[in-house]
Amino acid sequence: MTNARSLFFGISLVTFASALLAAGCGESKSDPGPTGTAGASGGGGGANTATGSSRAGAAGSGGTGTNTEGNPGNVSLVDPNRDMSIPINLAESGAVSCGGGGDFCIPPSLTCCTSGAPGGMNTFSCASSASACPDGTVTSADCSSELSCGAGQVCCEVDNDEGGTTASCETACADGADQLCVDDDECAGGGVCNNGTCGPPACTADSCATGELCCRQGGFNAAAPACVVGAACPGGSQEVCADATDCPAENTCAAVGFGQNNVLVCTPPPCTPTSCGAGQECCVGAQLGGNPTCVASDPATAVCPGNSRVVCITDAECEVVPGTACLLNPQGGGSLSCRVPPPAPVGDAGTADGG
Repeated sequence: MTNARSLFFGISLVTFASALLAAGCGESKSDPGPTGTAGASGGGGGANTATGSSRAGAAGSGGTGTNTEGNPGNVSLVDPNRDMSIPINLAESGAVSCGGGGDFCIPPSLTCCTSGAPGGMNTFSCASSASACPDGTVTSADCSSELSCGAGQVCCEVDNDEGGTTASCETACADGADQLCVDDDECAGGGVCNNGTCGPPACTADSCATGELCCRQGGFNAAAPACVVGAACPGGSQEVCADATDCPAENTCAAVGFGQNNVLVCTPPPCTPTSCGAGQECCVGAQLGGNPTCVASDPATAVCPGNSRVVCITDAECEVVPGTACLLNPQGGGSLSCRVPPPAPVGDAGTADGG
């Protein structure tokens, strides 16, 4: 990590001027979501006109997108003697991801400026600093980890008054701020880098103090499990287990999540449309995974929360979700649940009705 920082910040202005040809930024790019394959520039997505950004990998040659700033597919942001068959990871060199479509901001325009409502249609651009971001900027990021910062600094992200976030290099993160990271070594006190943010190490089934349980929040990409005071995990979370003996009666100890978030949790037997208590609904999918589970119904709709679906046996249970029918997963497997039916097949052209 020290070597990576030394190489990143030790690179001369001459090298950046020649290799990062158009690091200045004067245009912005609409971001309706990922438009191409990360690691390829102009490879089949929309036009890339953000002149302060770069894409990792080699420039594409077969798509309709245009990359006007040049592509640093062979810039020496890491060891110049590295294996050239291994793609550069710009994030591990301190570059700032910008826009969510595989673009990065690089020096001297390292700051990513994003305007627009979070989760909606956004525009983004690169600037020399947050103060140089265009009017209407909601979120700005001067850094992506301590590798973007000077010696003795870390990258801290806080909520701002515009409804977005601000990430900047600080000597230490203030209370309530998140420290952004790419590696566990950046996190103090034995913390771990989980989903790009430093946090406490994950607890285990037997690591919490007396009167505490190790609980994992729902969702496949949830934060690391944490110790929680109480006799049961809070709603929406599940107790981490080593085997079924750690779980309430009739529960199994089953894996959930993926990667570093793949842990064993106590999993109740599948519910049915009639097995849940008052104020609860039998739901499946989305943050709940594939096991039908009794959860508190959404107060606004009296049905399943988030993007989870009502478990059903017949279409009658789906009357609470207009426009749905009781259907299996079209890819096969899983439980019957209330889904929007696929469109009716179109008849053969030229075939007359009734004949």
